[in-house]
Amino acid sequence: MIETDFLNRQNRLLDLVGGGVVIVPGASLVQKSHDTEFPFRQNSDFKYLTGFKEPDATLVLSKNEDGEIKRILFLQEKNPEMEMWTGIRLGSEKAPEVLPIDEAYPNHELGRRLGEILSGHQKCTFNLFNNDLRNLMAKTVKGINSRGKAKLHRPLNWQHLSPYIGKMRLQKESSEILAMKQAAKLTEVGHRAAMALANPGINEKQINELLTYLFSQENGEGAAYDSIVAGGENALILHYINNNCALNDGDLLLIDAGAQVNTYAGDVTRTFPVNGKFTSAQRDLYQIVLDAQKNAFGHMKKGVSLSDIHEHTCRSLCQSLIDAKILKGTLDENMESKSFRKYYPHGTGHWLGLDVHDQSPYLDEDLNDVLLDEGVTFTCEPGLYFPHGDRDVPKEWQGLGIRIEDDILMTNEGPENLTRAIPKEVKEVEEACQATLDTVLEKLSSKPLLA
Repeated sequence: MIETDFLNRQNRLLDLVGGGVVIVPGASLVQKSHDTEFPFRQNSDFKYLTGFKEPDATLVLSKNEDGEIKRILFLQEKNPEMEMWTGIRLGSEKAPEVLPIDEAYPNHELGRRLGEILSGHQKCTFNLFNNDLRNLMAKTVKGINSRGKAKLHRPLNWQHLSPYIGKMRLQKESSEILAMKQAAKLTEVGHRAAMALANPGINEKQINELLTYLFSQENGEGAAYDSIVAGGENALILHYINNNCALNDGDLLLIDAGAQVNTYAGDVTRTFPVNGKFTSAQRDLYQIVLDAQKNAFGHMKKGVSLSDIHEHTCRSLCQSLIDAKILKGTLDENMESKSFRKYYPHGTGHWLGLDVHDQSPYLDEDLNDVLLDEGVTFTCEPGLYFPHGDRDVPKEWQGLGIRIEDDILMTNEGPENLTRAIPKEVKEVEEACQATLDTVLEKLSSKPLLA
């Protein structure tokens, strides 16, 4: 991404919040055990505005009444001793040369300089739920207020950052869409390989490790979230991540996993037979879920909401449950009572982007649903889950959990399924399960996937 993209985002944000000062901290390393940390993952908002990948940095933007903009970054100092242990740091001297900022200072100067930056501004926007930052702001503003006779504005209007930047992140730019399409390609390789590897006796852990490896190929950054590799009844646990059970002949395997590229996430679920062949009962239930997803696709267009899509999906699944005599009464009665939620407890989709559940708003300022528009990316994931012992459910369906999920980009021409190449039709799935792992992996070695 060229620097002007980040500058344009910073400018848009300052316009949205109405000027003043905006403070966006990056992420810090998180302790894993004693003196080791988890792999670093940059704060999504900070990454969106700067592209900077080091921990412990803070972006401060300001725009005064004359329209003058300043972009300041506080970051870790150069420290040869620490860099020998943890890696090279950019440092404040070089940062303005390579990042979309005007000035840069070591972190220890943040407290002192923040008072100077805030003086003369009436408004400040930051994450109000960040206790450390809120305390720093209170201390800094208190210091400014102590100069009571000074003729300067004070930032007494504090705004929460998330709604503003979430609104910006909702519609993706071309560079973001490219990263998501690349994530979709790596996700395809992972899911196809999992279908080829899965066999009775294989452990969920082996498939999880294969996914992690394949999601790290080329410029992939591994899994966008903890993969769900759920064989048999484990699929009834919506966020199952133990991934440590053996796969059994005759069971289904539900995999919810996506690759990450340039911090952008893929998020795909496929459900397929461990032995490569659906039973008649499994096929019938699978087709119900697949038809519900197709029904949802038919209602995707600009100007509708995720709530609209969810409503149509629920009606499709609910009618199927009535037809199967699992639910009693009319469709409208069951929709009103939400009886179907016993078997379909989650939503049909969510925003997707830098976060696998992107924190863009679902409601506008008037509490109306946000409507789909060009550049919006989201998931579509109907499912049905039937526990053992439910007497309303046919015995051959008890213990089955099926979910089918794809990543969607809304365009002016309609929805584009970014993950459509991942097998989903019954025949395609069974054929993919019969493929050898070597055949799938040849695709990686023959030519670059993400060229």
